[in-house]
Amino acid sequence: MLKIGDFSRLARVSVKTLRFYDQAGLFRPAWVEPRSGYRFYRAQQLRELKRIRLLRELGCSVEETAQLVRLDAAGAACAQQLTQLRRRLMTRLAREEERLRRLDELLHGQTPPVTGSAVREHALGPVSALTLRDRVPSVERAVQRMFESTERRIARHACRAPASPFLLFHDMEYREREVDVEVCVPIVPEALGACGGRVVPGAPRAACLRFAGSYAQAPRLYEHMLAWMDATGTRIAGPVRETYLRFGAEQRGYTLPPLLLADSVAEYETELQIPVQQL
Repeated sequence: MLKIGDFSRLARVSVKTLRFYDQAGLFRPAWVEPRSGYRFYRAQQLRELKRIRLLRELGCSVEETAQLVRLDAAGAACAQQLTQLRRRLMTRLAREEERLRRLDELLHGQTPPVTGSAVREHALGPVSALTLRDRVPSVERAVQRMFESTERRIARHACRAPASPFLLFHDMEYREREVDVEVCVPIVPEALGACGGRVVPGAPRAACLRFAGSYAQAPRLYEHMLAWMDATGTRIAGPVRETYLRFGAEQRGYTLPPLLLADSVAEYETELQIPVQQL
């Protein structure tokens, strides 16, 4: 049996998400201690949780996900529901592509060229990392807590790699509220099994832009990168990355390589990285 905190780290989801799934009747603990109310899980439940999260990412509601997980994954009823979901996604994609086509017509001849661009292209290699993913109400404080928690866990295993941490935006855009993010802290490849980490895939092409100072600049620079993509005939091909080359950290319960640390916000260095492919 695993306590909820241990299980959440093993599954790379937040305790808040597990509690929400429990309250919604979607994913129950294996056992709840009657007096304390503490939730306990079995390692065998990880496979079920992975399927639930995949269905949610594909756009299933809580009710639809609950129906699907109760069905035999290899059965005809499950295949029928997944086929309906696929048709729904195809319809949504066709609708968005039509909107994009009409918008391109509207913008034709009116969009100014991108000048003075600091955007550069380079490949992103795969990274062995301990990650933690959650949908958070707002980014700044939640992400900081997630990074601190992940760094402390890595310190206990003594498996930190001397490389920059980064944040994945799985919504593939900057939003103010309800953002699906995943903090990624590099670890040595040999520790993947012991730490419960994963290999974050790379990208053969990525648009990259470095900036110094406050993270508040990122949404504006992201818009600049989208304009660059319009001008170069490329589109987003994966989660947006915010890679922290130099940054501030509390370092409570862990120690970071000095080269990664900055004394003030003015010394922060960040690189936005967006996987791209040709239209």
